[in-house]
Amino acid sequence: MNTRIVNANFQMILNIIRVIVGVLFVFSGVVKCIDPLGGAIKIEDYFVAWGLTEIPMAVCITLSVIQNILEFIVGYSLLFKIYVPLATIGALLFMLIFTPLTLYIAIANPVSDCGCFGDAVKISNWQTFYKNLLFLPMTVLLVIYRNNFNINIRSWKKAIILMCGLVIGFLFMVKGLTDEPVIDFRPYSIGTNIREAMSTPEDAPQAEYKTTFILQKDGIYQEFDENNYPYNDSTWVYVDTHTEVIDEGYVPPIKDFTLIDRYGEVVTDDLLNTEEQIVLVVSPKLNEVDEKEAEKVAHLKDVCDNNDLRFYILTASTFENQQAFSVGTKHDFDYLQGDETMLKTIVRAKAGVIVMQKGNIVAKYHINHIPLDKEWKNPAATYLRNINRSYEQYLIICIIFALALIISNIKVKFTIHKTL
Repeated sequence: MNTRIVNANFQMILNIIRVIVGVLFVFSGVVKCIDPLGGAIKIEDYFVAWGLTEIPMAVCITLSVIQNILEFIVGYSLLFKIYVPLATIGALLFMLIFTPLTLYIAIANPVSDCGCFGDAVKISNWQTFYKNLLFLPMTVLLVIYRNNFNINIRSWKKAIILMCGLVIGFLFMVKGLTDEPVIDFRPYSIGTNIREAMSTPEDAPQAEYKTTFILQKDGIYQEFDENNYPYNDSTWVYVDTHTEVIDEGYVPPIKDFTLIDRYGEVVTDDLLNTEEQIVLVVSPKLNEVDEKEAEKVAHLKDVCDNNDLRFYILTASTFENQQAFSVGTKHDFDYLQGDETMLKTIVRAKAGVIVMQKGNIVAKYHINHIPLDKEWKNPAATYLRNINRSYEQYLIICIIFALALIISNIKVKFTIHKTL
């Protein structure tokens, strides 16, 4: 093994860089492991932007899971100093792939948000590229000196520590694939007041625009802005105008929550202002809901009717798909129409349930985890139960992580006694 000789100060710098890169990859991996379906939706957006509209969602989910776990394990290995040479090469491969890719995304702008930190942290496409440009030379340095991070950890310890990391990553993803994410970074999390999230504060920064005018005179084309526009020279002939956003200003967390009833009327204000508890089954595409899930929706409708709860199905599906769903379940539902992207942001499922009261989201469920019938007597009371369930899941993750820390620090000595 070729270890480059370095002094103690430079070795300390290398360790600081290792930790920084490790934290970056762990954070990026964790927030995406928590919400693998969100990553799959983002991958699908890329495919659609590139004209690849026939890629199955299952492929997008598979790519999301693979990317998320690899990204997390690379950072996890760097932080725990296990398999460091391999981890540094993995980090460099990520940077070599995504640095030019994010440059293309920044220039071509096929999607407005690259999704590198999921919904946890939103940064622009150019900021993402600059971030990669900053970390690329760090990973190169780590690869060059990858053999300078040797520590005396037995192979069985390394294997157990790595397994703990894999378990943590997959626990997050199994949760995200079969239920709502364990941590909800989206603007429609429990406790959110939708009306407040759609409003803009009076003192909020306003958007700034730059308008460029293209004029022509005597066969010469010239660009002007508002400051040097030749208002008093009528010999210039107008050709075109370009407007670009300099600063988006304040953008409300929720800006597309619009609900339309079957008659084409916007009923958003009515549903956000009512004192009643409203149960919304959110399903972007009803034709993707399977028979078992449809039966749960139909049963929930009966339960809500018995408890005098207003019940709606919120979907982006066509009228024909809505009618087919009603016929298949033998129920007459009240349907609301909403934007498909908005619905995919609200729930990470083919169907999910939210409970609203005065515009507040007081409960949210995946179709796989709808509460028992008796709990629908007061749906708002489920808020604390959701929090307690999340705390239990956090505790399991913390215990596994603590186990990895303990194993990485314990020292086992084997002593052979010889009897003379």
